[in-house]
Amino acid sequence: MKKIAAFLIIALVVSSCGNGFDTQAKVDEVLNVHDEVMPKMGELMNLKRQILAKAEGETDSIMVKDLRMLAQDLDEAQQGMMVWMREWSKSSAPHVKEESEIEERKAFFTAEIEKVTQVKEAINGSIAEAKEALK
Repeated sequence: MKKIAAFLIIALVVSSCGNGFDTQAKVDEVLNVHDEVMPKMGELMNLKRQILAKAEGETDSIMVKDLRMLAQDLDEAQQGMMVWMREWSKSSAPHVKEESEIEERKAFFTAEIEKVTQVKEAINGSIAEAKEALK
């Protein structure tokens, strides 16, 4: 009986330790960044149209060039989100479902948080620049 009790205690201790990696928390972290900037996609494209319209009415060739570069930045920010979402859809399932090894999951989520944060920064940065240029 003592052996069974000792075994149960050890089993309980080992099972309660877990692996120290909360996959759902990492999924939430990645998707929260996505959800923060995804609603800005319409604003981003609207600003691009406004910037291009301003470039059409501009006579200063340097200003036209700058405005077109800004429109390109807005477009690249939008494309960055689309690419990130496609890649997430293609590669996240085994990690989200915890079908991959813990170390592989950790590396995946670390990389995804970095990627989606870069997308966020590109979107927010290009929106801020566009708003400033339209003042």
